[in-house]
Amino acid sequence: MKERLPLMLLAATALLPVRAQQVLVCDGATRFPLRDVQTFIDNRLIGKTTYQGLIAIPDSFSTATFQRKGFLSEKLTREEVLRDTVFLYPAEHYLDEVIVYGRHIINGKKTLEKMPKRDILEEQPPHSMGEFDLGILLDKRFRRDKEHVEKLREIFRKMDGDDDDPIMKAYRESQKDTINTRKKPVETQ
Repeated sequence: MKERLPLMLLAATALLPVRAQQVLVCDGATRFPLRDVQTFIDNRLIGKTTYQGLIAIPDSFSTATFQRKGFLSEKLTREEVLRDTVFLYPAEHYLDEVIVYGRHIINGKKTLEKMPKRDILEEQPPHSMGEFDLGILLDKRFRRDKEHVEKLREIFRKMDGDDDDPIMKAYRESQKDTINTRKKPVETQ
């Protein structure tokens, strides 16, 4: 009986399930599960995904690599794999490098200076005799934006004006003090 006890304990521990986590492997473009994705844990093959795209991986590891023909391989750390879903992206949609050559160099500051500066609250640009702009009359978004800008400017005027708010007064005085101290020259003796 004493000899059977260690054997029974060994058999019982062998039958205990190993803690593992199920990971779903999907196509990054279509979001469908992928089957037969080779999974490597710490550079050791542990198996392939099922037809449902699932694979059980051990609880403790440092890196996991997922590979399938026609897809880019993914090498992820343990923290990244714990999100339960791994996406593999098709290799045909992958570009190694993109180089852009410019033909014309445009000075942005000069272009901005040339652009007309028009405020939304300004009147419409003058039209020649007989012209009629039906688009501006029917544009609800333009009218809404115009009202919104008017309200915001009124709010900013109130905020910038002198009111009896003691906090604003203290803030303005502290700003004046800091500006005045910066302007005073330092006296040397």
